[in-house]
Amino acid sequence: MKHILKYGSFIFLLSINLSVSAKVVHSIDQIPSQIHSEEGKAVFAQEMNGDKFPDGFGSHFLSMQSALKPQDIIKIIYPQGKDERWSLIGMKPWPGQKDRYIVVACSTKITQKELDKDQKNSCSYDINPKSKIVIAVVDYDGSGMLKLIAQPYIETVVGDENGYVDDDNGDALEKSAFNLKNGNGEVVVGNLQRLDFAHYQLNSQILAFGIRFGAEVGYAGGNDSTQAMTLFAILQGTLRPVLKADMYHFENIAGDWHKDGTRDHDISEEEYVLSILPHQTTGFYDIKHTQKGSRNNNGKIYHWNDQKLQYQ
Repeated sequence: MKHILKYGSFIFLLSINLSVSAKVVHSIDQIPSQIHSEEGKAVFAQEMNGDKFPDGFGSHFLSMQSALKPQDIIKIIYPQGKDERWSLIGMKPWPGQKDRYIVVACSTKITQKELDKDQKNSCSYDINPKSKIVIAVVDYDGSGMLKLIAQPYIETVVGDENGYVDDDNGDALEKSAFNLKNGNGEVVVGNLQRLDFAHYQLNSQILAFGIRFGAEVGYAGGNDSTQAMTLFAILQGTLRPVLKADMYHFENIAGDWHKDGTRDHDISEEEYVLSILPHQTTGFYDIKHTQKGSRNNNGKIYHWNDQKLQYQ
């Protein structure tokens, strides 16, 4: 029974190395060698060994210099939140963009004592329930204060300890830039995992970046891991989510026991890639989403919608 655990001539391939696999291994210690995705390896190590995820949002940036303090960042990107408790304030340089950084900040509902103990640098529903998510683009030359480049993206649609939103008709959940289906087929708000700085060039002037997020489901003898990504871009002076796509799925279902105490595990792994196509729709390149390793090259093609300012 399933239950939730807490815990053309011009094509850019814009994701990590992919593989598609479905196989049976005869003990749990054989699973890591069968996981091809670095994303999947990190999730499995975290679940099985308690390993920490890599610093996906630059949460240690502030510890490497003294000119900028966490509250300095909040005063610039979200001044009305200066008195809130922040579980994550991360800042990473945007590759190829001089002195430009992406800031990701998440406030939390947990107590200051819990936050100080061991729950910093996280934006997840299972470790510390989120209160707000703020995504911002800033310029910073290492001296003085940050300069806000566009109106930040601010999300107040947050879930409980399992990612569920208390919303009977689903309208609030649909507003989240970070909703996805978990392994049980339920739509939840996912855990933010890392920035994705592949070269998502939407047209000659607009460059996007991605934020990867995921959801975990635990079974009595296995687990399911799902990851999606949302692309963000500055449009009309505001940072906006412009495309959301599934990027990874891993499933581990425990099977028959052996006399030596080991157990079969049916595992499957699917990973996806985004490709920027040469054709444009209303001034924006089309984007193709495909499962790498599949025998056909079919996939969904997203086209720019100029009215909604997003890909559909």
